[in-house]
Amino acid sequence: MRTPALVVVVLAALSVALLGCKRSSWYQSNVELTRIDPVRVDDQGKPLTMDVEFSWVECPGLQLEVIRGGKDFAACLSKYKLGDKVPVRIEKHWDEAGFWDWDVHEMGGCARPPDPDDEASFDTIRECHPWVINGATVGFRCNIIPEKKLLAACPWFGRY
Repeated sequence: MRTPALVVVVLAALSVALLGCKRSSWYQSNVELTRIDPVRVDDQGKPLTMDVEFSWVECPGLQLEVIRGGKDFAACLSKYKLGDKVPVRIEKHWDEAGFWDWDVHEMGGCARPPDPDDEASFDTIRECHPWVINGATVGFRCNIIPEKKLLAACPWFGRY
């Protein structure tokens, strides 16, 4: 009788561990640099912080993101120009607010340790489609919840 009870306890513990586990996942992709702006510079004009806007070129639709990096990131990234396509390394992780989020840790070989207090970095991940009424396109509608096609190509965008 003790063996079945032990098996049940072990299976229950394994189920809780597997279902409750929120492990990070790592991805690689390529992006196109659309804006590179020093935010702060030192006395010699070298960037101390830099904002980089980029487009996720391997993801369907127009997905834009802006990230801010520190002095080492800014110095390393200065070798690139607008329009360059560079590789990125992404971590998808569970956020304490109760959803999945992602951070770019490396861009074009330049390390970018994410700052947990960074409020300057943001993304505009959405899918837009023509809005057609009576056969005429009158505008567009955008969905901020990623659709299956986008998540298949770029799974780190999934929030839930």
